Amino acid sequence: MFLCKMELKDVVSVAGKPGLHKIIGKGASGLVLEALDASAKRTITPLSQKVSILEDISVYTTEGDVKLGEIFVKIEEIDKAGNMVLLAKDASGENIKKWLENILPNFDKERVYNSDIQKMSNWYGLLKGKVDFSAKSESDEAEKTEKGDTKSKTIKPIKKVEAKAKTSKGVTKTSITSRKMS
Repeated sequence: MFLCKMELKDVVSVAGKPGLHKIIGKGASGLVLEALDASAKRTITPLSQKVSILEDISVYTTEGDVKLGEIFVKIEEIDKAGNMVLLAKDASGENIKKWLENILPNFDKERVYNSDIQKMSNWYGLLKGKVDFSAKSESDEAEKTEKGDTKSKTIKPIKKVEAKAKTSKGVTKTSITSRKMS
């Protein structure tokens, strides 16, 4: 049996609904989602409901933002090394911040709340084994291509091609433009 792991772009958090959900499809009235818990219950989100794709979530740092996927990769490394990854729900606020400090030393302590850190930890626990955290997303690859790829296709200037065609009423149409890519 072939097991295909999801990517973070396929996983969402829905406001007002516990846990995480996988995007199954898109409908006229919203997204078709499947819960990632044992129930695997399928639902349709209304267009008015707030849905956050995990790939788009970032964590504030003192130097900018860090994508959640990058943090999950670091958590996975710590997990594979045998260190404690997941936090107990009743952990003190100080311990929660120390845990994230081991993963992301420069996180913004004023803008990242303990509840956010616990949520990241819980999400990692839900996604562990289901998502390939080290897989690069298509948007990351596209971003790298835009910044540094010099072998991308260049667009040549527009070349006007004159074409004359008579319509049924005897009117002649001219000047069709085309763009060639190399």
